[in-house]
Amino acid sequence: MRWSDDALKEMERVPFFIRKMVKKRVEEFARRQGSQLVVPDHLEACRQRFMKGQDAEVKGYRLETCFGARDCTNRVLGPTGLPDRLDRHFRSLDLKAFLKERVPEPLKMHHEFRISISFCPNACSRPQIVDLGIIGAVKPAVAEIECSMCGACIEECRERALSLQQNGGPVIDREKCLYCGHCIKVCPTGSLEMEKEGFRILVGGKLGRHPQLAHELPGIFNEDETMAVAEKVADYYMSGCRAGERFGALISRNGLESLYRFINIPFRG
Repeated sequence: MRWSDDALKEMERVPFFIRKMVKKRVEEFARRQGSQLVVPDHLEACRQRFMKGQDAEVKGYRLETCFGARDCTNRVLGPTGLPDRLDRHFRSLDLKAFLKERVPEPLKMHHEFRISISFCPNACSRPQIVDLGIIGAVKPAVAEIECSMCGACIEECRERALSLQQNGGPVIDREKCLYCGHCIKVCPTGSLEMEKEGFRILVGGKLGRHPQLAHELPGIFNEDETMAVAEKVADYYMSGCRAGERFGALISRNGLESLYRFINIPFRG
């Protein structure tokens, strides 16, 4: 389906978190009108219908991934079934019915529980501002192989998390490292190796009237561990949600320690 320049400009004004859905709906509407070109009138007609009937569009949760789910060169992980597993689990919870019981008004898009997956630290799908954010991660470690002191890892690291110790090889600053794994890829001697790969997990991010960035749980989790945490997070949300409040508001009210206890992760304050 082709889009006119004016329609594309209008589309840029649509909030990013519903842009994909809106694009699909507008193109379906244009086809039903017998058009092969999307124009601004199609967007306006869909906007009017959407504003009057958001409840029908709400499904209770929204899961999105970055382009790294396919073939992005920045992707740090291999193929994973995590997005499909998460989608199946959250669909099984019937969060729309759950929200209808708690929200004393017609449901809107901002009531949905949001999950976002990025497959590298660039975080294009903005996992820091959703209820449950997941970021692909590769944790580097220094191997027992002599370093050639070439400096390739230092040149590659955008976080300046690496240094070379004379006669000692690479040193990793864990406070700065974002676990992208690029240093491992460029090391010609194998002096840097993968210690663990998996996912970083963030919870409680949100926009709106009282925005807040998500809190990152400590550690890197493999796929099964990530699913287990996600299931616990959903249980915690459903056990404490009042009137459709965001997960971040729930955490702020109860405190992080309460969440840590529920998902069985040691809390260090």
